[in-house]
Amino acid sequence: MNRVGLLLRFPLIALLALSLSVAARADSGSVVTEISGISGELLENVRLSVSLVQAERLDEVSVWRLRQMATDARSEVREALRPFGYYRPRVEVRLEEPPAEGEPWRATLRIEPGRPVRVHSADIRITGDGADDPDLLEWRAEWPLSEDAVLRHEAWREAWLELERLAERRGYFEARFVTRRIEVDPDRNRADLRLIYDTGPRYRFGTHRAEDADFSVRLINRLTIIEPGEPYDIARVDRQREALVRSGLFRRVIIEEDRDSEEGTVNLDYQLETRLPNTYRATAGFGTDTGARLQLGWERHYLSRRGNRLDSALGLQQRNNEFVLRSEYQHPRGNTPSDFLTAGGFLRREQDNFRFIDENRLEPVFESFEGRREQSEVSFGRLQERGWLPRLFQPVEERISISVLHESFDAFREARFSEENEALLAANPELEDFLRTSTDTVSVGGRWRLPNISGSGFHTQGQVVRAHVIAAHESLGSPVSFTQGYIGGRWHQLFGDRHKLLLRGEIGYTEARTSELDVVLDDRQLGLSLTELPERYRFKTGGDRSVRGYGFENLSTNRNGANHLVVGSVEYEYRVGENWSLAAFYDIGNAFNDLGNPKLRRGTGVGFRWYTLIGPIQFDIANPLDDPDTSWRLHFTIGTQLL
Repeated sequence: MNRVGLLLRFPLIALLALSLSVAARADSGSVVTEISGISGELLENVRLSVSLVQAERLDEVSVWRLRQMATDARSEVREALRPFGYYRPRVEVRLEEPPAEGEPWRATLRIEPGRPVRVHSADIRITGDGADDPDLLEWRAEWPLSEDAVLRHEAWREAWLELERLAERRGYFEARFVTRRIEVDPDRNRADLRLIYDTGPRYRFGTHRAEDADFSVRLINRLTIIEPGEPYDIARVDRQREALVRSGLFRRVIIEEDRDSEEGTVNLDYQLETRLPNTYRATAGFGTDTGARLQLGWERHYLSRRGNRLDSALGLQQRNNEFVLRSEYQHPRGNTPSDFLTAGGFLRREQDNFRFIDENRLEPVFESFEGRREQSEVSFGRLQERGWLPRLFQPVEERISISVLHESFDAFREARFSEENEALLAANPELEDFLRTSTDTVSVGGRWRLPNISGSGFHTQGQVVRAHVIAAHESLGSPVSFTQGYIGGRWHQLFGDRHKLLLRGEIGYTEARTSELDVVLDDRQLGLSLTELPERYRFKTGGDRSVRGYGFENLSTNRNGANHLVVGSVEYEYRVGENWSLAAFYDIGNAFNDLGNPKLRRGTGVGFRWYTLIGPIQFDIANPLDDPDTSWRLHFTIGTQLL
């Protein structure tokens, strides 16, 4: 071709390319889709299923493709409505060209879902060994698609999947569906369901082994709560794992299952990694009631291959120069993992006062006598856990024991008497019997603790209940006879992510003698009511963790302890920041000897909480409503209490 021809053809080629480009732009665009006639989950599923809606995300789509999508929309809508039981909807689809260049195409879908298909009959049967299984019968009783219910395919699918999962957890490892079918008659808006599930045989637990365990076979058997031949249940495997973990002997616990189809059994293989034998603890704290506090602890998790253990702790407290030492040895007993014989010791020494307080006044009538109080106790008993209401609560810790307590108080040891002390003692020589005491008490009793706690920091919720019954009698060698019962607990409940309600209560009653003493000096007179209970068993309240607004253990008859106790508290806490919150509270309570005149004291106030790694830091300002001489009292605590 000559050069002139090439020059003539080039403009023609360029013009053709430009025309094709313009045509291509004219034959494409974006789309906006409007849907009417349905709402809620129907609308949501239609929007997820219809191509025209999905095309809204594209900047450009060809006109040919838009028209194809409009044609497909009817069938897509029908498929999207079927899972909800709508099989015969009326669908109108319109696709409108843009009114001006650059504007989107407009698609309109008008949908009338019509009447839903309803269940006409539901033949749901379970055969095999599981036909009478309570859990499978409960599943059958909760079948969601009863007669006249709207046919929802998701409910159908979830129901039979849950049946499969439940059968697997219950040990029906050979279960299968004989029939699983839905027959739909759209013209009559009805469906017939048919599901027949053959569970086959239920497997049973076989043997257990722990080949690499560092402990005796007897101990491993004791820690095994599953009996050979027991019907398989995955929940029992979980409880077995928990029993091994809670023994405190292992750092890691893995239970592998070995199914034997010929025998129809599941054998358990324990993979146990022994923990280090010793744990040491050191914690510090501070409180306006107690001053500085220090706790040191040592726990020997196992002393031998039999699993016997030792737990010891030392506590020091600035207030009253208090010193506490306790230790307990636990020896495995019986065939259950939470059953022990125990032997324990307890030592306590502190500077204490014998007080002369009129319950209706703040200031003492006479000066206190300062003395040293010493307590030593040896106890022998049994510790075990009881699984009361296991679906609702953690196991109850039960301690039954006999204790021998030696207790003394001596205000003459240091004889730091003021002139008033000496005059008071000279005028009331009968006081000497209360200022120098030494008793040995033999008591028997039971203690119970029910924990049910979850979460941490502000989000801790649940309840802890404690109770005890203790009795002593002169026939056992005790100088006094008494019977005491006590129950106390605290309950924390979250409401949403920021609101928390805290309830606390205590009730204690003691059947014990009291001594009445009139103390007189010059023109001053005070009637004392003194319980014969050893100080270790007396009730006292008031302070940071009981009735706020009053001093530490300042609420009791003449502030020397009492036979009976009533305490109640309600507190609202609002989380402001990630780890801190504000609180408002109302406390009421007292410890007293006279049941007919408890003289309950009330306190109310506000506080601040900061949740840290060492525990909550708590700051409260409380108003003692029944103490007119004191307007406000500050309560500040860091960390935990003394032992």
